[in-house]
Amino acid sequence: MSGGDSPGGGDAASGTGTSDGTDTGGSAKWRCAWCDKPHDRNDPPCDNCGHHKFEKAVVPVAPDDPDHEREPVWVCPECGRVHQKNSPPCSRCGNAGLERTVPDEADYAEELGGTSYLDLLNARYLVGLAVALVAGAVLVLALLGVVTLPGMDSVPGSASEYRGVDLGETEAAFVAELNDRRAEAGLAEYERDGNVDDAARLYNQGRVSEAAGTGSIPSGERLGRALDGACGDGVERITPFSRSFAEGDPAVDSPDALAAALVDGYVDETGGFSDSGAELVGVDAHAGPEGDVSATVFVC
Repeated sequence: MSGGDSPGGGDAASGTGTSDGTDTGGSAKWRCAWCDKPHDRNDPPCDNCGHHKFEKAVVPVAPDDPDHEREPVWVCPECGRVHQKNSPPCSRCGNAGLERTVPDEADYAEELGGTSYLDLLNARYLVGLAVALVAGAVLVLALLGVVTLPGMDSVPGSASEYRGVDLGETEAAFVAELNDRRAEAGLAEYERDGNVDDAARLYNQGRVSEAAGTGSIPSGERLGRALDGACGDGVERITPFSRSFAEGDPAVDSPDALAAALVDGYVDETGGFSDSGAELVGVDAHAGPEGDVSATVFVC
């Protein structure tokens, strides 16, 4: 063995050998399998992105010889992944075709320019991250009671109709009938408010769900969010009640007839009308699973 030979078989003076016995030929023969950064040795992790696997470099770092000619490589036209051989599909994105090219110095300089973590994010990762963030946010809001997910607080029965009678029209007719009777008694009419309606609906459907064992009456905090300040210091009166009607009962002939019957039920529950200074009203009617109509009236 001559004095100039190193134990690893490379020329120690020229620096063409590595500790693992791989001849670099004055160039980096290893590349990070994730971010493609060249390395002189097969010694992960990558000092750029921390990946723990290297692969044979497809575009070695060029020696200082100005006459050096680079080997051709095969580039994916879709994602830009460089391949040592023309062996489609692309190992990164699966594209079926690769293009032959010979890297120039500009390509080489760009490769060695460094890869940031942002470069590692492609569209699939970004979409996945966005979906995960949105799903997590919705779950948190559901746990806080801000939103309701499918299957949570399932409300049995129907919020839209009772024996063919439209409940939305019935609610509007209820407020009109209630105000007519208050006017006959010499009392001021109520103004129907959307936020008070929302609170009445939330309470009423919670009541129906609780009776069916699928939910519960909402907390004061949830009702407060629904009201959104409409009632100022608080609700003056919450009146929940239920009424059942037999087949053929005239009360189920129309929304007006059903509303009049429900106003009768409201008066029975409250004991009549009073001049308390309340100005706003909200009402919700829901067809329960047992054939009755559940109603809740908020006044504030």
